[in-house]
Amino acid sequence: MDILVTRRLTLRPPLDVDAEAITAALQDTNVTRMLTNVPSPYGIEDAVKWIKQAQNKSNNLHFCIYRQKLLGVVSIRQTGSGLPDLGYWLERSAWGQGFMSEAARATVSHAFREFGYDRIVSGAYEDNRASMTILEKLGFQAEGAIVDHNATRKCDVTCNRMVLTRDRFEQMFGALDTSAAA
Repeated sequence: MDILVTRRLTLRPPLDVDAEAITAALQDTNVTRMLTNVPSPYGIEDAVKWIKQAQNKSNNLHFCIYRQKLLGVVSIRQTGSGLPDLGYWLERSAWGQGFMSEAARATVSHAFREFGYDRIVSGAYEDNRASMTILEKLGFQAEGAIVDHNATRKCDVTCNRMVLTRDRFEQMFGALDTSAAA
């Protein structure tokens, strides 16, 4: 079980005990309206199912973000196209404090090191400026846009797709031959 420790955070795989905190955070439609592939409304059975799936996926990374309590989730999972895709969310009380930039950077660094990826993709809805800023800070660059259905909004939303190469990440943050997470 991989555990990453950053300056302010601990990132560890999800456990059954996280189901209630995940459910509580994803009851906030201000969070779920910015997420793809999240049921709305989100119930405890959704959290339990997600945790079980996350625990059984050896080629994916799923981390709960902790700082005294669960703040959110960051993951890199293989998409249908085979590309690793970075996804994340934070509960609203953790917004605007740089936690996701820190957690996502550690996760991306770990993924490049552990799996040898050449590139990682991600995306953000066009009205999610905070998420776009996080991706840009990590070095992601625009790759295009897709239209995605959002369960909370109950409509289609344009999602800006971004890509980060290993070379660009190393240019920005240094070589990946260290054991430090971030």
